[in-house]
Amino acid sequence: MTLQNYPDWWRLEGALVQIRMDEDVVATGLVDSVMPDSSVLWLAAAGLQSRRMYVAAEGYTAWVEPMLLAGDAAYRMTASRLYG
Repeated sequence: MTLQNYPDWWRLEGALVQIRMDEDVVATGLVDSVMPDSSVLWLAAAGLQSRRMYVAAEGYTAWVEPMLLAGDAAYRMTASRLYG
């Protein structure tokens, strides 16, 4: 399945995402934290890479693979929300 741009960053905490600037992939990782207004997203530290912050107003976008999430997050990513 192809990745989809998902602008509601506040719903992505704990999800695996790909961060892009324009069409270029700049990072991939687990979302550690988000701002409630979806303005800022932090990717968790991994290996030698420290925790990183991405700001939507700077042109970053978060891309995810649509799928059903387990547990409390199950409502977060539905086909109707991703595909309108």
